[in-house]
Amino acid sequence: MRINDLLLGALMALLGAITVWASRDFPSMPRQEYGAGTFPTIVGVMLVILGGVLALRGWRQQGALFAWQSPVAIKHVLLCVCAVVMAIVGYVQLVPILGFPIVSLVMLTALIGWLSAGRWLLAVSTALIATLLIWLTFAELLLVPLSLGILEEVVY
Repeated sequence: MRINDLLLGALMALLGAITVWASRDFPSMPRQEYGAGTFPTIVGVMLVILGGVLALRGWRQQGALFAWQSPVAIKHVLLCVCAVVMAIVGYVQLVPILGFPIVSLVMLTALIGWLSAGRWLLAVSTALIATLLIWLTFAELLLVPLSLGILEEVVY
């Protein structure tokens, strides 16, 4: 089933608004310009903006709110869900040993490549950019250390 972008965008914008509203009372940190609510607020604002863009796009297309596509085999759905769960478990187990950059790059590449039916150039480039952006966001902007694992000896 295909759901119109108007509904999905409105749902994402609503979720973002709820996130911003819920994070407004998070305590600030002493001698810091930002506190515990900064990251959820940023994510919430981005959800509102991008959800609004998606809803606008769906509204302009004026298609059906729900459209049935070709059926998806339950085996494929379960396989995809298992792959994502296994990736999360593997991430938790491997990051302390190998480090965030290596695990993130390999797992994102594998998942995107597999789920996109073998578009490996897309998978590698997307995984590389996502890993870099996540690293810069957490390590440099939010000052949240991400494990380097075996790369710690190389970097330091």
